[in-house]
Amino acid sequence: MPIECLISFDNNPQGVYYAGQELSGVVDLGVDTTKRIKAIHITVSGYAKTRWIKKGYPRDSERAICRAYRSYLSSRSYVLGTCASSSCMDWSAGEYSYTFHVILPENLPTAFDGKYGQIRYEIITTIERPSRHPKVFKLPFTVIQPLNLNEDAIYRIPLDILNRKRFWSFCCPTGPLTVKFSTPYCGYAPGQKIHFVLYINNESSIDITECEVKLKQEVIYESHDPQHEFRYDKNLIARKQFGNVLRWSRKVYRGWLDLPSIAPTSARTTCPISVNYLIKIIIKPTEFHWKLKLKVPITIGSIPIMDNPMTINETLLHIQMSTRTNNNSYVSGEPSPTSLRQQQEQHESRATPAILVTDGDNPPDYIPMMPPSYQDAMALSDKFYDDNEYLQNISMSSITTNDKNESFKPRYPVYYEYETPTIPPGIDDSTSDIYDNV
Repeated sequence: MPIECLISFDNNPQGVYYAGQELSGVVDLGVDTTKRIKAIHITVSGYAKTRWIKKGYPRDSERAICRAYRSYLSSRSYVLGTCASSSCMDWSAGEYSYTFHVILPENLPTAFDGKYGQIRYEIITTIERPSRHPKVFKLPFTVIQPLNLNEDAIYRIPLDILNRKRFWSFCCPTGPLTVKFSTPYCGYAPGQKIHFVLYINNESSIDITECEVKLKQEVIYESHDPQHEFRYDKNLIARKQFGNVLRWSRKVYRGWLDLPSIAPTSARTTCPISVNYLIKIIIKPTEFHWKLKLKVPITIGSIPIMDNPMTINETLLHIQMSTRTNNNSYVSGEPSPTSLRQQQEQHESRATPAILVTDGDNPPDYIPMMPPSYQDAMALSDKFYDDNEYLQNISMSSITTNDKNESFKPRYPVYYEYETPTIPPGIDDSTSDIYDNV
């Protein structure tokens, strides 16, 4: 019978921590027969790595592996044996429990899993064996670098972008096409809605067939070996499509973009992986005219803008307590109707918003949290991993390093039942949603 290992966190079954918090847990080991070992140690590791293959020029047969690696956390403690000892010992059959404890540094970047690299944190239990490869078990966890949108007043500034374009028809310029896009804030948190107003004044003789508003995630990967290079990747987070705008007419479209469980905007510039977000507006004219494209950056934080902002320590403490409360119903499966009613009553009585930690790739529980949608969650990755299956595997034994196909999707907090302004300030909300020929 192989060695069994179960790694668990104290009061945090899903393993979601903020940088600067205390991480502790227990490693349970079980062995059926006496084994000869050298030592057992537990390591808390955190690192960022990037890797992609670059084709050579001018011959595609010449390829180079671009990569980078940076370590942020490496704390090792021996629970049996020592580092300097080379002697062996008999490990008797039985069940053993070892604890680990570490204070996470405050400058850790947010965990992330992307196409060309990862920022990963994990608990590694290693059993050194003589004349054999060590037996290794590991359990990944999520670390989030707090980005409090209440600490800087710039995130409360409304976004407002205006652009004009002229088309050419029969070698003559037409009237201008004016596009204005506005949002209440320039900083949001996962689970909120980005309400916007899209104003289009088409004074040209060209019809507009479709208008589209997208929220995109832009990931920048950096490599240091063999040379300093960058690789870019874009992911679609949310999208809204609207109808046409005929020539010599005006329309105002109102809508919102739902924010799923996504990583916050990167605040650490020295990391080889950085995550940014932008809103892209695309206006599609008829015939063979060029599209009008507008881009405006937006910040995704870990703590939303609050009317009565708390200090960062009080907010993080509230988030941690809410996470622990919500995790019990999330891990055990769907909550009962009675527990749902109790949760709803608790949510209504709270003065500050609570959060629910979900998988970035897993469709969330639609009863206590709306949105995101299944399509929005699936847009973050090419692969889908069932969270229930993951939790079942963790409850049996930890993931071994021998499996090269292992995958872990970080979890990010999602704020729900937290109202945000529906339209930018200064715009009357008493009128209808869509204006035709105003």
